[in-house]
Amino acid sequence: MQMRGRRLPAILGGAIAALVLTLPAAASASDGAHASIIGGSPASIEQFPSLAYIEAGNEHHGFACSGTVVAPRVVLTAAHCAEEIETGAFTKPGEYAVATNIANPKQAQGENVFGVSAVHVFPSFDPGVIHGDAAILILDRPTSAPPLALAGPEDAALYEGGAAVTVAGWGLTRAQNRQAPANLRSATMAIQKPTTCQAKTRGYYKEFSPAVQLCLLSPPSNKSGTCFGDSGGPAIGQRADGTPVELGVISLVGPLCTPQAPNVLTRIDYVSPWVSEWIAATESGAAAPFLAAPLPSMKKSVAEEFAVNTLFNAFGDRFGSLSKISGSCRKASRTRYRCEIAWISHRTIYAGTVSPFYVRRQQTNTWDSHYLVRWAPRHCLGGDRLGGPGCRIHSKRG
Repeated sequence: MQMRGRRLPAILGGAIAALVLTLPAAASASDGAHASIIGGSPASIEQFPSLAYIEAGNEHHGFACSGTVVAPRVVLTAAHCAEEIETGAFTKPGEYAVATNIANPKQAQGENVFGVSAVHVFPSFDPGVIHGDAAILILDRPTSAPPLALAGPEDAALYEGGAAVTVAGWGLTRAQNRQAPANLRSATMAIQKPTTCQAKTRGYYKEFSPAVQLCLLSPPSNKSGTCFGDSGGPAIGQRADGTPVELGVISLVGPLCTPQAPNVLTRIDYVSPWVSEWIAATESGAAAPFLAAPLPSMKKSVAEEFAVNTLFNAFGDRFGSLSKISGSCRKASRTRYRCEIAWISHRTIYAGTVSPFYVRRQQTNTWDSHYLVRWAPRHCLGGDRLGGPGCRIHSKRG
């Protein structure tokens, strides 16, 4: 078994720890360097009036993302800004704050800051391969920010390779920076052909799917791109009549946010029918959409990643500081695996099973796992010492 845990979170675009809006039980922001799109330029809210700054936090942690106003009370963002990939847990509506009509969140006033009354993740979101990475936040009151149009089937030509788009958000200027976001920034990039996307993402993201995703580069020099905190922000194209239209939701970045690697986005035309139904339900009182999407089929590589994340979350440094690891995963059903794992950490040997599985919660797909792990000092494994003084076998299950 290869150590694959935290690989996807490392290339997801959305984890800035410092928060700047007023949140219940949230951390306060510290002053520091600007943190925005790599290689971009400062942007005004007049240039991108539909952009929304999003943060969420509680007494344990916080994060920031970007988003787009698509209706007076509806903000579109990435699913991984609502559903934590590493644990399968959902962020509660009351933990969010959203700012609109402002380029610098630190300057937000009360009229610019909104609570969130509900969160809905795209029903077909697959947290294992990050397909369908989209979610909507329902604001607690309408914003005056103008909605941005969403791409539909009639915009298929805009997805052809070579089309120019603009990306915007409050992400970091470099992966190592963890300071609070400052001003909105933007950059111009180009949609790549699916064959180019598949070839250039193979080294860090083998699951690229042209049916549900697009990818961007900034030729010819490839000096611009998105980074952590830009997740959920838009890629904006232009229709023939000059109307701006959202074509993608920023989802994944290359290793260490290098602009030499393509940015991967969720195609808006894949999720816009569902978003439009929620807009109608929120703004006009139409029936809320219901899509009985099937659970995804779990891949072995996904099962390995979920198993590793389970052990990170359950054992912390006792797993994170391991010196050796071995194991294997076998398919138990279409949506479940059983993994046998053993590792050595701090002269202690651990062994057990982890069973990751897909599950449906809050009208979308997430994952969970069961585990049973036993451990004892390594020197106790010889002879009949196990169970004796100083060699007791410990166990933990979850």
